[in-house]
Amino acid sequence: MVACVLIPRFELAVAAGGLEALAGRAVAIAPDGGPGPIGEVSGAAQAFGVRSGMALGEALARCPQLELLSADPIAVVAAWERTLRTLEGIGAGVEPQRPGLACFSLEGLRGLHGGSDALVLAAARRALDRPARLAAAPTRFCALAGALATRPRRTLIVHDGARAH
Repeated sequence: MVACVLIPRFELAVAAGGLEALAGRAVAIAPDGGPGPIGEVSGAAQAFGVRSGMALGEALARCPQLELLSADPIAVVAAWERTLRTLEGIGAGVEPQRPGLACFSLEGLRGLHGGSDALVLAAARRALDRPARLAAAPTRFCALAGALATRPRRTLIVHDGARAH
């Protein structure tokens, strides 16, 4: 079994100074120099139809009050490294995919955390101490699909086509 940890809007939360700073604000990561596409967007911006990868002009036309934040790649890398260390702290052999997305095998961790996949994922959730989507499945792809399908602060475990929460 493979676990997937998905932390939505990771880069945006770092640029804003924390998740609390995003609450109720229509914000997005500004394009990298020039009229390129915008980066991650907040939930409030999504409510206006703004999406990551959208052209800046279209995003501002849909949401005139959209605030643009400068990307901070150095802070993102530092925050992501801290997050990976917390997962490694529970014994996970973490395979980072990108900031905000990582996978790890549950094999070998069950004995450390009470004998079940659910208890391993609960330990990962406690270690993260932030809203994250967690899922476990037989493959990385299925685990990622599960993480995308679940809600933050929820856990989804898929065993051979059967779902367990």
